[in-house]
Amino acid sequence: MEIKTKNHVSVVTGSSNMNLILGICLMGIVSLTAAQTRVKCFDNNKGKDQKGIILDCSNMAGKSHPYTIEDWIRYHAFFDDGILANRVLHINLENNNFQEIFTFPYMTSLKKLSFKYNNISSMENKALTNLPALEELDLSYNSLSSHELRQSVFRRYTRPNLPVTNDPVLKILKLGFNDIHSLPPNFFQHLTNLENLEVNNNPLMVIDQNTEISLGYLTNLQVLDLSNTGISDFPTNVFSPLLNVQTLYLNGNQFEKIPKEIRNMPLAYLNMNANPISNLDSESFVGLDQLQELIISGMPNLTDVGYGTFAPLKKLTTLFMSHNPSLSNIHYDAFVDNSSQHSSLRQLSIKYTNISSIDSRLYPWSMLDLFDAKGNPWTCDCRLSWLASYINETFAEIPETLLYYRCSEPKNLYATLVSQLNEHIDCDDYIHISNNHSHGHVTRLRHFIIVIGLVIGIFVFGTLINMGCREIKKVLKPRIYVPTGFSTGVKYKPADFEENIDTIEVPAKNAMIHGRSPIVINNRD
Repeated sequence: MEIKTKNHVSVVTGSSNMNLILGICLMGIVSLTAAQTRVKCFDNNKGKDQKGIILDCSNMAGKSHPYTIEDWIRYHAFFDDGILANRVLHINLENNNFQEIFTFPYMTSLKKLSFKYNNISSMENKALTNLPALEELDLSYNSLSSHELRQSVFRRYTRPNLPVTNDPVLKILKLGFNDIHSLPPNFFQHLTNLENLEVNNNPLMVIDQNTEISLGYLTNLQVLDLSNTGISDFPTNVFSPLLNVQTLYLNGNQFEKIPKEIRNMPLAYLNMNANPISNLDSESFVGLDQLQELIISGMPNLTDVGYGTFAPLKKLTTLFMSHNPSLSNIHYDAFVDNSSQHSSLRQLSIKYTNISSIDSRLYPWSMLDLFDAKGNPWTCDCRLSWLASYINETFAEIPETLLYYRCSEPKNLYATLVSQLNEHIDCDDYIHISNNHSHGHVTRLRHFIIVIGLVIGIFVFGTLINMGCREIKKVLKPRIYVPTGFSTGVKYKPADFEENIDTIEVPAKNAMIHGRSPIVINNRD
């Protein structure tokens, strides 16, 4: 047994903790076995059964016995062979080629009855009315039609010295792999204690009005299996009465998008495998905020998982998204939106898809307990450098796993182990996200703050430079000192201009300034 924690896989088989757990489980099994006695059909027991009986009448077809199984159970088992009817807990009648369910004798302790793998197409009226403690009935892999699903098969009559019970206590009903096209409207009227209903692999095709009415009685239902029934959509509000369903199987149907009608259920588990869904987006799982396990594998048409697809799933711990041959893109913000970020996910499987690269920002990878991306056609460039480091660390103790991570592109690295990528390429100059893998709105907010800070800094710095330049200009501005009462008639001209005598002002020769002759510069005749 392997238990992977954080980035490492710890093999704990043989450890003290595992031994303790195994010991407790073994004690429970031994205790349970000790409280039960397995009796084979037609064996002479002669009253030796002092504990609960598991009556095994499976695989009896074609064998020679003085009585049929039906007659033996009805008339002989509890008399001739001494089996105590009030001690029988479980009867296994699988694989006997039965064509009809017969009426059982009165058995107060029978809790589990299986008719699986027969050829049953009909049921006697009152066939199960003498089984007041029956909790689990398996009728799967038979030939039952909608017509045979009748109240009279289950509804019991009041018997003397017994408390009146309105409804049977049946909790688990398995009707998978039959020929049921619709559920009769009143079939579940007296089965309101039902918690687990399996109608998988029946040709329902649609949820018609009768089926909708029938399901409406199951207000205590917790598990509903409608897989492989050919359904492509649901009537509006069909599941409104089913406010306790936590497990829903819709795999193998014809849904092109996640049906909105399931949002009323407090689902913890959803299986949408093998539906023709082409893309998932931020609206796909809205309202499923209690979902913990999501299975979306085996989808031949799924190509894209968009921005914020899994953001509504605040409690998601397990995501299986493998064996999707067309899936080539998972948006790096698939787990976040503009207002929230969550990191509840602990198991992620994206193996055997068409993904060639995966962004390090998709998830804080150190939070995962299980990561599986085997068998993908990886494009080995610097964008995948982080994955090489991650899988080397994650699978350090099970290196054989690394053999399933190989480069598909470029050609010169074809079939190279991804774990060895950093030995073949130089990514020192590659700008990439750091190993803390912060992502989503946190990354964008950080970038925004940095940009704003740079803009403000440049503005302030520019202002200070401008002010400083002005002050320097004032200090360094050249000035000509002219004594009081003295004036010069000199004008300067740029050196790169040709001389022009007309531009030089020369005082008149006879002019007197304050009684003195002026100083004349560049005086030319």
